[in-house]
Amino acid sequence: MRISTKQIALGVLLLLLMGYLCGTIVWSAHRINSTRCVQMEIVIIDSLERSYVSCAELENLLVRQGLYPVGQTLHDVCTQEIEDAITAHPMVRKAQCYTTPFGTVEVRLTQRVPIMRVVTEGESYFVDADRLQMPIRESVTTPVLLAVGAINPRMACHELADMALWIKHEAYWSERIASIHVTNPRYVYLVQKPDETKIILGDLTNYKGKLRKLHRLYTKGFEQIGWRTYKEIDLRYRGQVIGRKTED
Repeated sequence: MRISTKQIALGVLLLLLMGYLCGTIVWSAHRINSTRCVQMEIVIIDSLERSYVSCAELENLLVRQGLYPVGQTLHDVCTQEIEDAITAHPMVRKAQCYTTPFGTVEVRLTQRVPIMRVVTEGESYFVDADRLQMPIRESVTTPVLLAVGAINPRMACHELADMALWIKHEAYWSERIASIHVTNPRYVYLVQKPDETKIILGDLTNYKGKLRKLHRLYTKGFEQIGWRTYKEIDLRYRGQVIGRKTED
């Protein structure tokens, strides 16, 4: 089979093109690696919703750990170490670090979202939306549900965190429940706003069903006498709602 001059020319052209592309890639990689970091940019994506940590605080953290990149070549900047250091901050949920060809090291991050504050005899902490413990900090001023009493970390980050998230997303109850009180795992009660009516759940079995039933009762059955007549609402007994009146 004879190869035409046109086919030979096309083959040579393709080889030259491939060589050019390879050379460009190698040159670009060398140029990027030798470029110095001239700017560090930290972007707190959810800063309009919460301000638990500042860019200056995170920059100082990197300086203390010897990871501040300005002045280094991009080749020497370890974006993974920077990302890990910022993610380890107790107010940071997720972080991503990367470099640009123009000498900028950028970090984009989101903050943790507290859903409940836990107060026990020996300690106090938040639980966040990922069901993890989160330390108390003055910058965290977001109002959240309060949980008080004999609460161990496992109960706080599982059963109570589930309840707190459920209440948060239930429009009716999120406006009314002020706190969760745990005497022991078999005796849990809620306190309502604004008059501190006590809702006794007992244990947490089927608390959603109990509160939905009480919601229906509030909006239908108590229309005539008003639910504020009662100091306590007891939901511990299957098929019953027991109201105990306030003292005169």
